[in-house]
Amino acid sequence: MTAHSETTVTINHPAEKVHKAFTTKEYWEFIAENLSPEPGQLAEFTGDAATLFEVLPQSILPEAAQAMISQDLKLKRVVTIGALDGEGAQLSYTGDVKGTPVDFSGTIAMTGAGETTTLAYDNEAKVNIPFMGAALEPKVSEALEEIFSNEGKLTDQWISENL
Repeated sequence: MTAHSETTVTINHPAEKVHKAFTTKEYWEFIAENLSPEPGQLAEFTGDAATLFEVLPQSILPEAAQAMISQDLKLKRVVTIGALDGEGAQLSYTGDVKGTPVDFSGTIAMTGAGETTTLAYDNEAKVNIPFMGAALEPKVSEALEEIFSNEGKLTDQWISENL
């Protein structure tokens, strides 16, 4: 089974600046280092794709997940950035949690409107654990929503400080 969720994040900068951030190596280094209490790293950057290794401390996981997980989670996330077309762009991402049967993916529709940009996430979370997956998938979806909300705040900050 797969859990679907949608998240909308507003960035207080025009689409051109948001897209420029997404296509800048230093932006992704900043995201990897600051998204979680435990710093991650940018493993690879090609200009239109970023591969991030991120760490989610066990302490920030929902209680139900903490009972089943004895260590910090290591995430691999690959974000693919489409070209800017007017004030919009299409992005996508895939991710997995090392050593667990958890995968997630989605698309991001970036739409600019003057001085603000909206990122509309369409997320899928899959937990391949018989009988338990369906109960845990909504928790993974909630965690993704929180991650993307925090990433939006960091994006605002990085653009304000660098562009």
